Amino acid sequence: MQRFALFVDGSNLFGSLKSMNLEVDDYERFFSYVHKESVSYWHTVTHTATTVPTQLRRIYWYVVGTIDQWDLSLPQSQTALRKAFDADKDVKGAWLAAAGKADPSLRGNALTDKAWADCHADFKLWYEQKQEILKKMHSFHQAIRSKTDLIDVIDSGHWKVNFLKKWVEEKGLDTSLAVDMVAQADNFDVAVVASGDADSIPSVRYLKNKGKHVCSVEFVNGSPPEAKGRNFSSRLGEHSDFVVRIFETELLRHKLAHRPAP
Repeated sequence: MQRFALFVDGSNLFGSLKSMNLEVDDYERFFSYVHKESVSYWHTVTHTATTVPTQLRRIYWYVVGTIDQWDLSLPQSQTALRKAFDADKDVKGAWLAAAGKADPSLRGNALTDKAWADCHADFKLWYEQKQEILKKMHSFHQAIRSKTDLIDVIDSGHWKVNFLKKWVEEKGLDTSLAVDMVAQADNFDVAVVASGDADSIPSVRYLKNKGKHVCSVEFVNGSPPEAKGRNFSSRLGEHSDFVVRIFETELLRHKLAHRPAP
């Protein structure tokens, strides 16, 4: 019996689906297909008879669970953010220009205060939208937990907020995935990894040294070529034993995904 385990970077998965303009409704069927494709490739690359039994032990799905918490009404929060605003010449200059264009009568401290107020209001709206997105993600992940078998949705990622640039940097998710691959090594023989992050490479090397097989999953636009080859588009794929490609057209053909409504 060869035991398979899937390790899925949720952010990478959703980014891949978005790039293919696809949505998935039934993730149990979706991951079952990924597993079956992985087993098929494994039989081929290891020259193992298809009669050798395999088992999907578990799917570990790593997602973002938290975001930096800012109470923007607190004076200390406003002081810290204002200090960052004043220190960034490019951002401050852009908001000064916008405030001056909106009201040419403003000068000096009045102009600076108006620029800061506009920047703060803009960030507050963006930050609240990010919080709402995360809340919806929590609801979606809870639905996955309640409706599927063998899928562990693990809240391991954190969004670190950049106030001035209005973007979030994801922290912790890829590290948790890499660590768990090693920690769970006794529970599987083949690790199937859906992640675009090279941070997992040391864990992949460790598993291979322990006699495990490692498969990298890549989601690809378009249709499969007539011939299969050992080409890869990621560093993780380069270090894996084999790469399984999940093609956009195959997901549509098997009704595992669909185009989102306009």
